[in-house]
Amino acid sequence: MRGARQALFQPKIELLTNRFAWYGTTQPFDCLTLTFRSNEHGAFVAHHYRHARAMSTFVVECDEFTWNRAGLGRMDDAQSRAYCERVFAPDLDGHPLVSNKSLWRQFPLLSNRRWSSGRVVLIGDALRTVHFSIGSGTRLAFEDAIALDRAFGEAGEDVPRALAAFERERRPVVEKLLAAANASSFWYERFPEKMREAPWRLAYDYMTRSGRMTDDRLREQAPKFMRRVEAEREGRS
Repeated sequence: MRGARQALFQPKIELLTNRFAWYGTTQPFDCLTLTFRSNEHGAFVAHHYRHARAMSTFVVECDEFTWNRAGLGRMDDAQSRAYCERVFAPDLDGHPLVSNKSLWRQFPLLSNRRWSSGRVVLIGDALRTVHFSIGSGTRLAFEDAIALDRAFGEAGEDVPRALAAFERERRPVVEKLLAAANASSFWYERFPEKMREAPWRLAYDYMTRSGRMTDDRLREQAPKFMRRVEAEREGRS
């Protein structure tokens, strides 16, 4: 629908340079965790978390240089999966990666200048994409649907009024989260150079990457970690 009405919705798509492949694994991970690994080809990061009792999601990401040097673009699915299993062998602990059309892709940063056209309105990933490092795509889609239903509940059959109300309510919320998600995605575009930093600096840089986490919030939520950060800062001054 968006493609058929491009001139009206005016979508904008920017492909990030990193490559990622979306796998599953029978290795259980208790919570969302990042694992950074490197080998002779370059740098890798895995985003992994439990999504079922016996299954976890395991997203493998690398920069363009590493992807090309490793030859991942020339591998078939089985070869690519086996390669990633070797990179993250200490973390998978003997568990295999499970493929489900796990192609190497570049994440599309999608936005639309206009949200609706006539009686057609975009919601969810059709309207905008939120980088998986933030993990709010599904939530935003549900919240879009709830807000759209609420707008029609107030406007009745007045479609233009309902769609205007929907956009007026949702656009500020979406744009704020989108700015944080884009900042997070750009951090990952530079993660190989970040891996050369001291562990505490890498962790601090990561936690503050989107602008939503401040030093004050970190002192409240991770006081021991912030004492380490502040001690390191004082030692370097």
